[in-house]
Amino acid sequence: MNGELATLPGGVLVLDDEVAERLAALDQAAIAYLDETTKPNTRRAYGDDWKAWTAFCADLGIPTGAATLGTLVGFVNWLYAAGNAPSTVDRRLAGVSVTFRDAGRPIDKPVMQAARKAMAAEADNLARANERRGRGKAPAVTVAQLRLMCRACPNDTLAGIRDRALLLIGFAVAARRSEIAALHVSDVDQVEEGLLVRVRYGKRGAREVAVPYGSNLLTCPVRTWRAWLAASGLVEGPAFRWIDRHDNLRDRGLSGQAVGDVVTRAARRAGLAGRTSHGLRSGLATEARRAGHDAVSIAAQGGWSPTSRDLFGYMQIVDRWTDNAAAGLGL
Repeated sequence: MNGELATLPGGVLVLDDEVAERLAALDQAAIAYLDETTKPNTRRAYGDDWKAWTAFCADLGIPTGAATLGTLVGFVNWLYAAGNAPSTVDRRLAGVSVTFRDAGRPIDKPVMQAARKAMAAEADNLARANERRGRGKAPAVTVAQLRLMCRACPNDTLAGIRDRALLLIGFAVAARRSEIAALHVSDVDQVEEGLLVRVRYGKRGAREVAVPYGSNLLTCPVRTWRAWLAASGLVEGPAFRWIDRHDNLRDRGLSGQAVGDVVTRAARRAGLAGRTSHGLRSGLATEARRAGHDAVSIAAQGGWSPTSRDLFGYMQIVDRWTDNAAAGLGL
């Protein structure tokens, strides 16, 4: 066929050896490329999911390549029997599915549907038994709580000024801790209306977020960012950096874990135990909804899909009180 494609009745393509080899090479190159561009945290999570799968297969004495209806449903039950939370089971199942897909052996759709049905059934059983597993969702940080956290940051230390700027920028752009850690000074432009923040490494790609002036001096992200630049003298490189115990600025940028530590320490100082860096992200979504913003504008600010299940959950927290069928009935 000299590299051309022929079609059999029914639309089936017939490839000669040369074309088949080229397509196979392209497939392998694509898999390698996608593997390289997968974020390190995601790769680690998939690795952990696969380890769970191999442990399950070893327990049953079956090959790891046997992704059948029986093995996938059995995997779900095995994970629940080991005490895992529904969210963990969901993640493990998704990670195993991705690993099979990347290896060129995608799991059949009916098999995945059966496994997810089993997963939902076991989650219902836990709910009926009133058994809670996992930490649950981190509570959203409200504006009032954010104000307490900022007030608890010392104004007379470099670390305190940094922490307040980190909290307010993180909240205003609904940033993940990894996005805050990756932020550079050059990613923040000061404009007449406030700040334009370029988030370069979001899960759904890069985004540019407009951050307006705040009405309260303590929690204004624009003025606080300017105060941080003035105090630190930073003009380039990582926006938020390590500060030693003597309050000296270091060249090293904060890691995602360190960003999380800054948030939890600030919450602890304010007497708000249990607040985490994710609380800033969910807090923006919750408070924006309470202020009357729609899903599209909130999604754009935080880099969510407008149909995101997580975003819908944050909005429901507010909507269940403001749009309540039991309200106004004269009870």
